[in-house]
Amino acid sequence: MAFSPFIWLAVGILIMGMEILVPGFVLFWFGIGGVVTSLLVFIKIIPEQNAVAQWVSFFLTSLLCLSLWHFYAGKYFKKSLTDETGDPTLQNLTGRVVKPVMPGVPGEVELYSGFHGIKKWQAEAKEVLEEGEEVRVLEARGIKLVVEKK
Repeated sequence: MAFSPFIWLAVGILIMGMEILVPGFVLFWFGIGGVVTSLLVFIKIIPEQNAVAQWVSFFLTSLLCLSLWHFYAGKYFKKSLTDETGDPTLQNLTGRVVKPVMPGVPGEVELYSGFHGIKKWQAEAKEVLEEGEEVRVLEARGIKLVVEKK
């Protein structure tokens, strides 16, 4: 089925708009394919009656744009990956050991001042920490605190 250039334009814009709903920045390039196909049909490079040429143009343009983005240009726009598991707001809080902590074996600490209402945390350390010892938080790794003797 062949379409007029205005139908291709509307489809292209609609597909680009759908990118808001679908993560991944993939649909946008198919929208560009629709807009380019619309332009090619409008300036009569592709005849309005040639459905096969329209669809080939749509898919080739879309895949070309997607490939260029994925393999070439996308690298310049992506943010560098950082470790977002650490929570700097927990650093330097103090508390005491409730269950002994050993290297490789998590224990439990109770913070003197709670963080979001939570006082007891799983904890790990590079040294052996006995029950009752005072500790300082170095960092948070997910739901565990990394602590050291105060």
